[in-house]
Amino acid sequence: MSFQAQPASPRSPKQRSALANGSRPFLVTVPGSTEAARHYKSVLDEVEAERGGKAAMSVTAREAARAYAGLAVELAKLHAAMAGGQNVDAEALGQIGDRMDRQARRMGPPKAPERPGVRERYARRPA
Repeated sequence: MSFQAQPASPRSPKQRSALANGSRPFLVTVPGSTEAARHYKSVLDEVEAERGGKAAMSVTAREAARAYAGLAVELAKLHAAMAGGQNVDAEALGQIGDRMDRQARRMGPPKAPERPGVRERYARRPA
């Protein structure tokens, strides 16, 4: 059985907030050129794609994906500090990892990619 999440309100995307309709990744304006903003958006896009796209995800799963992306940014900062020779709180690393795991469970498992059938595979073969 395939479940397709439907928007909670019948309003058009123009009547919804920029965050809700997907035109901006953040509620407030954030310079998109920062390393953190680019990494956040990259992780968020990948997580959403793994789960069938934003439209296929529930509100809870989308918010868990946003939380996961934010935690991934913080984890990347700690890893960079550690690689730079700074002392890093191992407890903080563990807590972030645990919280990422919790958000991943809230998002649900990634969807398996569509596998082409026999006819599609033979149709793509060079002659």
